[in-house]
Amino acid sequence: MKIAIVGVSGAVGQEFLRILEERRLPIDELVLFGSQRSAGRVYKFRGKDITVKLLQHNDDFKGVDFALTSAGAGTSREFAETITRHGAVMIDNSSAFRMEPDVPLVVPEVNGRDALDAPRRIIPKMRRTPRAVLSPTPTARRSRWSWR
Repeated sequence: MKIAIVGVSGAVGQEFLRILEERRLPIDELVLFGSQRSAGRVYKFRGKDITVKLLQHNDDFKGVDFALTSAGAGTSREFAETITRHGAVMIDNSSAFRMEPDVPLVVPEVNGRDALDAPRRIIPKMRRTPRAVLSPTPTARRSRWSWR
C-alpha cells in the first residue's frame, strides 16, 4: 500500500506520521508533501529518511492508494483533482468538502465501505457527527436494526 501525507510538517501531519508508525500498517511506500517552506525537510519513518516533496500539479500521486491531507481548505480544494486523478482516496482534514453532496460522510464503524465508492474519491474529516451516529450503534446491533 502506498500512502501520501500532504501537510506533513504541520501538527496534524506530524500526528498522521506518528500514528502510521505506531500502527504498523502494511505500508510499502510513504510519500510526504508540503509547501515551498517545508519541501526538502527530512523525516524518519520506520528507520528510513523521507524527504518532503513540494506539492505541485503533476503526477506525483500516481500509484498512491490513500492521501491524508491536512494543509488547509484552500490547498485541499486546489489539489483535490491532482491527488485523486490516478485513483487515490483523499482523506481530508480540512472543512473544504464537508457540506458537498457528492462527498460522503464516512463513519468507519457504520459505513466504512462507502469510502471506496466515494464519487470524487474524497472523504472529509469527521467532527461531532460520529458521536451522534455511533451512540445508537450497539443498540441497533442487538436489535438487528439496519442502517440501510
